[in-house]
Amino acid sequence: MMKIFKNIFIFISYFIYEYLFLALLEKYGINYKNLNYSNKVLIVFIINLIFMIFLLIMYRKEIKKDILDFKTNYKTYLSKNVGLYILGVFLMAISNILLQHFTHLEISGNEESVRSLIDKIPLFMAFSSIIYAPFTEEIIFRKTIKNIIKHKYVFIILSGVIFGVLHISDFKDINQILMGIPYIIMGIDFAYIYHRTNNIFTTMTFHLCHNLLLFTLQLI
Repeated sequence: MMKIFKNIFIFISYFIYEYLFLALLEKYGINYKNLNYSNKVLIVFIINLIFMIFLLIMYRKEIKKDILDFKTNYKTYLSKNVGLYILGVFLMAISNILLQHFTHLEISGNEESVRSLIDKIPLFMAFSSIIYAPFTEEIIFRKTIKNIIKHKYVFIILSGVIFGVLHISDFKDINQILMGIPYIIMGIDFAYIYHRTNNIFTTMTFHLCHNLLLFTLQLI
């Protein structure tokens, strides 16, 4: 029971830690809204780094175990699941094409925002997309949820849906809501792979490669 409460606490922390940090800064006279753009980026970088350290501390035993396991079995984990990853990307692409046709949107609001930030602050977005997102999102949306939800299919579907919903940029726009479907597909794909391997570094690796490819294409 304590393990479940721990994972619920960590899951909730993901959604509130930034607000708590900014509230703490304001208490000491630093108003985030009044900072210049560079300082805002620096603050967000520090917040993200602190949260990664928090996750490393909270899951130190499980992460250490997964690292040792991944060192031994990474070739098996990656080779046996790369087909599933490619299938997820394919289904994501097909859903994107269909949604573009029906919604007349070229990309989701979330993707548009990411591309804009890559153009403005490429170094920070390299960290955010290639390091921070794969690490924290796999811990939060895969590990914590799997530790809480023991039923295989409930975990897989719930993990994918939550992952997709949190990539929706505007809940007042039905088209933007629909554009969350490709993210749900990818979230379900990663959750299924994680359940098969029970090693978070498998999905972290696929997530990292996925974001690295998209980041590189955007730079080009």
